[in-house]
Amino acid sequence: MIHPHAVVSSQAEIHSGVEIGPFSCIEAGVVIGQGCRLAARVTIKEGTVLGREVVVGEGSTLGGLPQVAAPVDRAGKVVIGERCVLRENVTVHRSMLADRQTRVGSDCLLMVGAHVAHDCQVGSRAILTNNVLLGGHVQVGERACLGGAVAVHQYCRVGKMAMIGGCARIVQDVPPFMMVDGQTGLIVGLNRVGLRRAGVTPEEALELKEAYRLAYRQGLPFEEMVQRLEDRFPLGLPRELAEFYRGSHRGFVQERRSPPKVAIRLHPEADDDSVETRRLAG
Repeated sequence: MIHPHAVVSSQAEIHSGVEIGPFSCIEAGVVIGQGCRLAARVTIKEGTVLGREVVVGEGSTLGGLPQVAAPVDRAGKVVIGERCVLRENVTVHRSMLADRQTRVGSDCLLMVGAHVAHDCQVGSRAILTNNVLLGGHVQVGERACLGGAVAVHQYCRVGKMAMIGGCARIVQDVPPFMMVDGQTGLIVGLNRVGLRRAGVTPEEALELKEAYRLAYRQGLPFEEMVQRLEDRFPLGLPRELAEFYRGSHRGFVQERRSPPKVAIRLHPEADDDSVETRRLAG
């Protein structure tokens, strides 16, 4: 059903069962898959493809031109996977190059005000909460979860099943399966809740715990650490962690370590003075 106050180009490809709300604008060259629901004031621009059963909230704009200083002659595409939910005022921009695309995988949730810049690649079942900002060429892995107002610098990668706390500033790669503290932007351990929800077995979780300790607690040089991960874990999730390390060009977010526990200990002379003071007082 297309609202009479919507503007839909005759050159757009609209599949069956699509709902388009009032004051929405669908440009030529757009493809909207079966069963999609677009609320009021949605703008879908040229070069955008929506998979089946995508929900787009009020005021969202998909397919805008890249925000770059130099003008883009022929922008690429935006491809949104199936069953995604894009809430109010979400923006997703097209690729800088005509033969490439900005892609959001299937079953993703982009909450209010989330922004996906040009040439980003967002994996399936990822969650971008309110006001998340992805710079250009950012990669977000499957089932990653980015908290409110997280800002990710261009070309950074966020690994699969990683969890980033709200308001974090990410300027280096976040390895998969890790949890990042929002206040410091540093790793505070494995994303245990996310791993459990993703169906990771206890045995796999124990292997990841061992890999975590090898990577962050033994103080090994980077190349030696990665090589030990590969030797110790030829298969499984820790192997994926090693492969992620191999693919970095921006470095990695480091671990936040609490200061070692210390006990207050008086200097021996202070102890003697205290004894003498008590003797004289008595």
